[in-house]
Amino acid sequence: MQPPGIVQPPGTTQPSGPDLNAQPLRFLSAYWTVWQGLGSRLHQVLQAEHDLDLRTFIVLSHLQQIPVTPSQLAAALDLPRYEVARVLRRLEERGALTRTPLPGDARRHALQATASGADLWRAALHTAERSAAPAVTALGPDLDALTAALERLTTLTHPEATP
Repeated sequence: MQPPGIVQPPGTTQPSGPDLNAQPLRFLSAYWTVWQGLGSRLHQVLQAEHDLDLRTFIVLSHLQQIPVTPSQLAAALDLPRYEVARVLRRLEERGALTRTPLPGDARRHALQATASGADLWRAALHTAERSAAPAVTALGPDLDALTAALERLTTLTHPEATP
């Protein structure tokens, strides 16, 4: 239907917009909306309770495992190295991580969470779980299937991250 006051030339049709119910737009829209809702809520609560932003929390999560270099961390998180460096500086200022020079190359360092960083991460993880729980638990038995599908999607979009 033509909006009032606009005359459509004879023999032409009005262009239609995208079909918002078609895949993959439906998936991408839902993914975006979920990320914005959960991410925003999580960011706010982590900031308020632990003075952490969401990105710093994710970086700190990766530091709980084996020591990694800044470049390995940037690759794993698909972030620019300068952004990872900024986050690492904040964590280092808080005493949440240590840098150990790698043998044979004093310019490269292995990063690992300190005891204080591990405590901060555990407390923030508890906060994150509490914040996401209402939405996540509402999925019930669908949660495992959804998580598995997202993990599979990760391997499809980031094949280098596959073990």
